[in-house]
Amino acid sequence: MKIAIFGGSFDPVHSEHINIVRAAMEKLEADKAIIVPAFIPPHKQGKNLASAQDRLAMARIAFSNVKNCEVSAYELNAGGTSYTCRTLAYFHQKYPEAKLYFVVGSDMLKDFYTWKNPEEILSLAELIACNREGERVNFKAEQIRFFTKFHKTFKTFEFVGRDISSTKARILCAFGEDLKPYLTEGVIDYIEANSLYRVEGVKKALPYLKPSRRKHSLRVALLAARVGAKYKVSEHSIIQAAALHDAAKNLDLSAPELSGFSLEESVPAPVLHQYTGAYLAEHSFGVTEEDVLNAIRFHTSGRPNMSNLEKILFLTDMLEPGRDFGGVEKLRKILLRDLNECMYKSLKQELRYLKKQGGEIYPLTFRAYEFYRALVKKE
Repeated sequence: MKIAIFGGSFDPVHSEHINIVRAAMEKLEADKAIIVPAFIPPHKQGKNLASAQDRLAMARIAFSNVKNCEVSAYELNAGGTSYTCRTLAYFHQKYPEAKLYFVVGSDMLKDFYTWKNPEEILSLAELIACNREGERVNFKAEQIRFFTKFHKTFKTFEFVGRDISSTKARILCAFGEDLKPYLTEGVIDYIEANSLYRVEGVKKALPYLKPSRRKHSLRVALLAARVGAKYKVSEHSIIQAAALHDAAKNLDLSAPELSGFSLEESVPAPVLHQYTGAYLAEHSFGVTEEDVLNAIRFHTSGRPNMSNLEKILFLTDMLEPGRDFGGVEKLRKILLRDLNECMYKSLKQELRYLKKQGGEIYPLTFRAYEFYRALVKKE
């Protein structure tokens, strides 16, 4: 008997999770597949997940039409941090005569060396891996690395999924985007019925954005979430800041929403909306988190000694995929490596552009540049 086991947070479960399982079962000619939602995945501790009950329910809805497939509540019932070695030991004991396979995407395969007790995992099951869009690996080279470390190989199967992740699905949901291309109808209905993945203020802010500005804000959120995961910045805060940062872009100072707004200093016109945006977020959309308000308040100018959330919003607003200027690709690579270096070089780029165009240089932007230049030189 061959059993394919597929684990994950499934927050939410999306169509490519289903397609991966089907492709793995076909490759293995598996008799059974077991889907195991994690209680707390080791690599996602501290992340805001939907409840265990919700994720289990969504997984059961999503996989209900996959033949010979069951969703197990083992890790959710066990509680605590979910380790693959413990889960496989449980299923090895439950199915002692079965050949177990553990299904992983290329992103998980690259991280496998850091997992708890990888040798024990390989004594209980054989890995079977596929590439994922945006996370492709050279399996031939990886087999050499894998064999050198473990003296074993892993199986592969042909499948390159579409560019969707649970993170992207959560952001699309918060922005009120169409989820039908990515989630099953049953899962979408469950999310809507239980008001999952909503972020305070976003629904109110979206009508203030023109279609092109809404698309820009969505791209910012998607990139910012990717960067924020590396620096352990709250995804909720990232989505809120990204969705709201340009809400006042086309709002006139005479608008009733800005009644009571004032500035003690004059600022260049392109910078003004960061201040009105923070005011709007606090007074109209109910944002109370100071870090989110500051991220909005300084997303155009920057400032010295910014928080990670502030830096991420400033940089992703400048470097999101819709931006196209000389040197942007180099800056995007630095973004995923070092926030402070990226701040320094991005501010340098901005000042150079303003000088060339004859634009007004806001003193706060220049102070930010001097701060990050000194910080990078010191480091």
